[in-house]
Amino acid sequence: MKKDLEDRLSIFWNIISGGVAPEDYIAAAVLINEVRMQMQDKKGAETPDQVYACLLAAADGVGIKNPFRDKANFFLIYKESKTLKRLDWENVIAQVAVESKLLVLPAALIKIYENRFSIEPDTVLIAEAEKFIPNLQQIVDRNINSHFILSTQNNVYAKVLEYVFEGYENVEIIITDIYCYEFVNRRFDLILSCPNFGGRMLVEAQNFICREFDMVAFENLSLHLNSGGRLVITLPGRITFASGKVRDLRQFIQMTYIIKEIGELPEGTIEYSGIRLYLLDIENNRPEDEDIIVRRYTSGEKKIKRAAVTSLDVADDTFVMLSELEEQGDWIISRIFAQQDEDYLSFQNSRVRKTMLGTVAEVFRGKSVTRKDLAGNIGVINISNIGEYEIDYAGLEHLQEEERKVSNYLLREGDVLLPARGTAFRTAVFHEQKYPCIASSNLIVIRPDIKMLNSIYLKIFLDSPIGNKTVSSAQQGTTVMNISYKDLKNLEVPLPSIENQHNIVQEYLTELTKYQETLNAAKMRWAEVLDRLYKF
Repeated sequence: MKKDLEDRLSIFWNIISGGVAPEDYIAAAVLINEVRMQMQDKKGAETPDQVYACLLAAADGVGIKNPFRDKANFFLIYKESKTLKRLDWENVIAQVAVESKLLVLPAALIKIYENRFSIEPDTVLIAEAEKFIPNLQQIVDRNINSHFILSTQNNVYAKVLEYVFEGYENVEIIITDIYCYEFVNRRFDLILSCPNFGGRMLVEAQNFICREFDMVAFENLSLHLNSGGRLVITLPGRITFASGKVRDLRQFIQMTYIIKEIGELPEGTIEYSGIRLYLLDIENNRPEDEDIIVRRYTSGEKKIKRAAVTSLDVADDTFVMLSELEEQGDWIISRIFAQQDEDYLSFQNSRVRKTMLGTVAEVFRGKSVTRKDLAGNIGVINISNIGEYEIDYAGLEHLQEEERKVSNYLLREGDVLLPARGTAFRTAVFHEQKYPCIASSNLIVIRPDIKMLNSIYLKIFLDSPIGNKTVSSAQQGTTVMNISYKDLKNLEVPLPSIENQHNIVQEYLTELTKYQETLNAAKMRWAEVLDRLYKF
């Protein structure tokens, strides 16, 4: 049966593809179906003029532009389409989504959404319902006691949804825009959404805290919950850490609703998207200082890197109190997990003297450099130049510039460098060269007060497991590492006496020298052995 449906769908696309543009496939399919239904009531031979007149009337009735080139083109496609008795309309949208890279939610994510039906909602809004295809009909069939309102902005999708749910008494389809204030005058027990994200366009209305589409949807949909109603929504990672208006929106949600879950989804949850996404579940009830579920989801192995996930399982979960989240000031999951780590807690609760990094060091971002010059007078250190133990000065890029113009960025002996973003965390201590050097904007510079903090001691701490966890607590929750130099100023570092720091550094340098000498000797011995064995 499934094979037969796939074959029929393939035939249908072969019929249409030669006559209309790919972006018009669904519109063409809808209009063909509308004309076929109209022509069923008419007797006699079907003429091109008669059929084409029905097409134009159908296009006006549905409110879409006629995608066919001319009368002859449409009549040929129409006649060939009559060999197909019936189409699976969910598969029609699914097929077009694959070819046009439309946002369609994977079954694994929809399964997590559907778990919220455990609250037995009377009324359910599925916003931009076409994104839930081809699993939408299954959701409705499995929850027959709920009344569904399926929204879409698109007239064509609305018509397809009408085909899919023809005869369903518990399904209502509406054309509306969830990015507009008062898009509907109703409230719901459950709302499911994955709004548009990643674009640079802004919503024109001034009724919202933020003007970005995804953030507008979050606020707008939350306003349409019944008392005790739940909103489950997928949003980009910046909802958890961004400042400004996004921070204001987070605070609004915290003060107005109960946050049930903040879940970090794995990279590539949605096909063709490399954006780190988060699943948020809020309830329209008065916030109380109760547990908020915090989760990290993981996916099974994918054959194609950019393909959608096939499964979503909970890799880590914990709880955080609302008061703790408010004190933290963001929803960064890595920070929550780091602060609940046993080693981290042990470090925080130890009697070791600690202080904020910003009180014993200057912390600033490197300089953005766009003009490179191989013969330039100023060396530029990038992330790629940071090795495990030292900086690769021979591989530096250079900039031609007057020193006075970059004087605020010139590095000094003992400056500690670490990446502001990337996939690997490494630190290095800068040593003065024969030429001036600056750090690129991808690096953060920490300049310790030498009377209180030794540079190499700071590197030892940052490179340690507990140092890594402490830095992780300051990391913003995106796919790659993203550390703010301002957050680093609030990083707690252990601060023994400067004499003890020097003793630790001396032992570190002595043992590092022995390690490197031993490693080099072993490498040389191994090379000699191979050289001898390879002589046949």
